[in-house]
Amino acid sequence: MNRGDSAVVVFDIPFESVGPGLWLLQRNECEVGEFCSRDDALECALREARRIEAANAASDIVLNIQGNDGVWRAFDTSIKPYFPRAQHA
Repeated sequence: MNRGDSAVVVFDIPFESVGPGLWLLQRNECEVGEFCSRDDALECALREARRIEAANAASDIVLNIQGNDGVWRAFDTSIKPYFPRAQHA
Protein backbone atom coordinates (compact mmCIF):
# COMPACT_ATOMS: atom_id res chain seq x y z
CA MET A 1 0.00 0.00 0.00
CA ASN A 2 1.43 3.42 -0.92
CA ARG A 3 0.50 6.96 -0.03
CA GLY A 4 2.46 9.35 -2.23
CA ASP A 5 6.12 8.38 -1.86
CA SER A 6 5.72 6.56 1.47
CA ALA A 7 4.60 3.00 2.04
CA VAL A 8 1.72 2.36 4.43
CA VAL A 9 2.07 -0.82 6.47
CA VAL A 10 -0.98 -1.90 8.46
CA PHE A 11 -0.86 -4.53 11.21
CA ASP A 12 -4.25 -5.91 12.31
CA ILE A 13 -4.50 -7.20 15.89
CA PRO A 14 -7.99 -8.60 16.61
CA PHE A 15 -9.61 -8.70 20.04
CA GLU A 16 -11.08 -12.17 19.61
CA SER A 17 -9.06 -15.32 19.07
CA VAL A 18 -9.78 -17.48 16.03
CA GLY A 19 -9.73 -20.54 18.25
CA PRO A 20 -8.82 -21.48 21.80
CA GLY A 21 -5.54 -19.68 22.51
CA LEU A 22 -4.94 -18.70 18.88
CA TRP A 23 -4.62 -15.10 17.67
CA LEU A 24 -3.78 -14.21 14.09
CA LEU A 25 -1.62 -11.24 13.19
CA GLN A 26 -1.97 -9.76 9.72
CA ARG A 27 0.20 -7.27 7.87
CA ASN A 28 -1.44 -5.58 4.88
CA GLU A 29 -4.11 -8.30 4.90
CA CYS A 30 -1.56 -11.16 4.75
CA GLU A 31 -1.10 -13.49 7.70
CA VAL A 32 2.15 -12.89 9.59
CA GLY A 33 1.71 -15.58 12.21
CA GLU A 34 -0.35 -17.27 14.87
CA PHE A 35 0.17 -16.48 18.55
CA CYS A 36 -0.82 -17.95 21.90
CA SER A 37 -2.07 -14.57 23.17
CA ARG A 38 -3.19 -11.20 21.92
CA ASP A 39 -0.28 -9.61 23.81
CA ASP A 40 2.18 -11.84 21.92
CA ALA A 41 0.62 -10.79 18.60
CA LEU A 42 0.84 -7.11 19.57
CA GLU A 43 4.45 -7.51 20.72
CA CYS A 44 5.39 -9.10 17.39
CA ALA A 45 3.60 -6.33 15.47
CA LEU A 46 5.45 -3.66 17.44
CA ARG A 47 8.84 -5.33 16.91
CA GLU A 48 8.25 -5.69 13.17
CA ALA A 49 6.81 -2.16 12.84
CA ARG A 50 9.82 -0.61 14.59
CA ARG A 51 12.18 -2.67 12.40
CA ILE A 52 10.42 -1.35 9.29
CA GLU A 53 10.57 2.23 10.60
CA ALA A 54 14.30 1.92 11.28
CA ALA A 55 14.94 0.57 7.78
CA ASN A 56 12.64 3.02 5.96
CA ALA A 57 11.76 6.25 7.76
CA ALA A 58 9.31 7.11 4.96
CA SER A 59 7.09 4.17 5.91
CA ASP A 60 3.80 4.98 7.56
CA ILE A 61 3.06 2.28 10.15
CA VAL A 62 -0.44 1.65 11.50
CA LEU A 63 -1.28 -0.72 14.34
CA ASN A 64 -4.97 -1.44 13.79
CA ILE A 65 -6.15 -2.81 17.15
CA GLN A 66 -9.66 -4.08 17.79
CA GLY A 67 -11.14 -3.19 21.17
CA ASN A 68 -13.42 -5.35 23.29
CA ASP A 69 -16.30 -3.26 21.91
CA GLY A 70 -15.53 -4.54 18.40
CA VAL A 71 -14.28 -1.15 17.16
CA TRP A 72 -10.96 -1.05 15.30
CA ARG A 73 -8.69 1.83 16.31
CA ALA A 74 -5.49 2.96 14.62
CA PHE A 75 -2.29 3.60 16.57
CA ASP A 76 1.30 4.45 15.70
CA THR A 77 4.32 2.56 17.03
CA SER A 78 4.22 4.68 20.22
CA ILE A 79 0.71 3.31 20.80
CA LYS A 80 -0.67 6.82 20.33
CA PRO A 81 -3.61 7.49 18.00
CA TYR A 82 -2.46 7.29 14.39
CA PHE A 83 -2.58 10.35 12.15
CA PRO A 84 -1.52 10.01 8.49
CA ARG A 85 1.62 11.94 7.58
CA ALA A 86 -0.40 14.16 5.24
CA GLN A 87 -2.15 15.60 8.33
CA HIS A 88 1.19 16.48 9.94
CA ALA A 89 2.23 18.80 7.10
